[in-house]
Amino acid sequence: MNKKEVFQKMINDAATTKERIFYSAVYLFSTKGFANVGIRELCRSVDIKESALYNHYKSKEDLFLSILEVFKEASSKVVFSDEEIESAVQSGDIALFFKENMKKFSYSTNNPLYHTILQIILMESYTNAHAHDLARSHLYYLRRDYTEKVLRGMMDNGDIKECDVEVVTAEYYYGLKGLLDEYLLREVWNEDTDVIMKRIEKHIAFFVEILKK
Repeated sequence: MNKKEVFQKMINDAATTKERIFYSAVYLFSTKGFANVGIRELCRSVDIKESALYNHYKSKEDLFLSILEVFKEASSKVVFSDEEIESAVQSGDIALFFKENMKKFSYSTNNPLYHTILQIILMESYTNAHAHDLARSHLYYLRRDYTEKVLRGMMDNGDIKECDVEVVTAEYYYGLKGLLDEYLLREVWNEDTDVIMKRIEKHIAFFVEILKK
């Protein structure tokens, strides 16, 4: 199914009007942008009167913030917990850490709702302060920070080569994020994503090779 069909199914299967509005908003904001979707169009998409929307959301901005909140909660599934960080450090296996890290990233491409909200945040972070703050905290700092902790812990334990952890983490993470952004872009336009997955595998293998002892 394409994205429109996936979200139409979500809307049809939704148990409440509030959920139907939510799913339709995610789809419309991701395809047209937040500023280009009006209340009238949103209500028409789920066959309700405009006044009915305000029974569930105070405003379009309130609806947008609820979308960001869902993303924030789901983000716990794509980052390492403190326990997972400690476990990775104790294992001393850099290849395993990168492999498990990639599984976390894969959540963003395998979950249509999370994936689509991620698209919205990437688009709106240039013009919306709330999206900007969330992008900085959950797409950049949070993931980069836990990767630094793991690499520094492994280096302190003598499991990987001595290196500038901050620089290596930045090069690993931002290179990987760029590839994942391209993956999402290709998927939106129904282009081949296999080539990106191969590049991601090579990217990870490169850093394993330069870090392992």
